Amino acid sequence: ITNNVTQTQHVEQRNMSITTMNAPMEQVRAIVGEDAFATNSSNSTLSPLKIFVFTLTKPSGNEARKIQREVCRPLYDRHGIKHMFAVGKPSYDSRPPDAHTQGQLATQEEIRVSQELLRESEQYGDILVTPNRDYYRDINEKLLSSLRYAVDQGFDFILKTDDEYYVDIDVVKELIRERQGNSQDDIYMGINRFNGDEYENMKGSDGTIAPFMSGWIIGLTRNLASTIVGEGWVHSMLVAPYGTSSDDANLGKWVDWATRKYNMTVQHLVDQRMKIDVIPIQEPEAKENVTMAMEETEKVSCGNHDAPTCADCPQGNGEGWCHGDCVW
Repeated sequence: ITNNVTQTQHVEQRNMSITTMNAPMEQVRAIVGEDAFATNSSNSTLSPLKIFVFTLTKPSGNEARKIQREVCRPLYDRHGIKHMFAVGKPSYDSRPPDAHTQGQLATQEEIRVSQELLRESEQYGDILVTPNRDYYRDINEKLLSSLRYAVDQGFDFILKTDDEYYVDIDVVKELIRERQGNSQDDIYMGINRFNGDEYENMKGSDGTIAPFMSGWIIGLTRNLASTIVGEGWVHSMLVAPYGTSSDDANLGKWVDWATRKYNMTVQHLVDQRMKIDVIPIQEPEAKENVTMAMEETEKVSCGNHDAPTCADCPQGNGEGWCHGDCVW
């Protein structure tokens, strides 16, 4: 696990790598702390709020989900937090998407992955399937459907994260307490905030811009999320005129729209301590080791996200994901 800590006056980065690939659980406990695994002990810190964490994963991401369950789930359990994986419908099809073909069967890969997901869901009960094909271009629907599920289930605070990360709930609680000590404003929370005009690809088709939190970890109060997926459902779904394919930038636009449309007061809270990286180490000789490194990790800015090198920026998405420190 890698924990990046940013404080107001200075930056201190502490990187702790836990090899979760066959690493003995005793070693993980030794580093994270035994109390983190004490689900029902007197040391457990249960949140008075109903908090929901959903992790975006791809249908075939069973290895990432396994790591999340082994390393992150006990930490969420410590706080009495519901954690699920948001997955779109398996989609491995090169046929024209607009073809009107009755009785068309799924591809063999779609069938195989769907069967694996069904078995995984029956075993763990933590798979949230959203009603969209799991393509990046449809990630907005994946986010909105997950938010709608959380609202319908009555959760007070909703956190979204990618499957590389764990959310430090202690930091989230601290931020919520500080906000609640001052007012009952809604919250839009993240680890990094863009103004929305840093790069051209942040702008919508009509030039719309809005501040937004980078997509690694994002948190919303229920009232704010409810407005986006309730009264604002049609506006949020019909994102083409003002948005892009980037769900994090669009969420910022939805928050801005809700703020103006319904005269809401929303506090933007930013704290990098929330993000803890979950790093599976692939080298065979490293699988049995648990190492701690007290050194800063060098990364490049790709625009909306960071990566180890410029070559890692696109992640299969092409030129649109190569900005910041890098050029295509």
